[in-house]
Amino acid sequence: MAYAETRDGKLTGLWVGEVDRPDAGLAFRQTFSTRKKAENYESFVRSIKPAKMKRVLAVRLPARKT
Repeated sequence: MAYAETRDGKLTGLWVGEVDRPDAGLAFRQTFSTRKKAENYESFVRSIKPAKMKRVLAVRLPARKT
């Protein structure tokens, strides 16, 4: 589930989408401006089959600078 990002106990205004994929041996974590976008990202990552994981990683979203 997406959660609000905090730094030094204060909300930053960003939402974190985080998914652990033990079957693929990977963990995904990315920040977004809205909760809905973070939840959509989590759903997308959960829907990918482990065999296709390397191909998807090659075209993943760019890292957000905070």
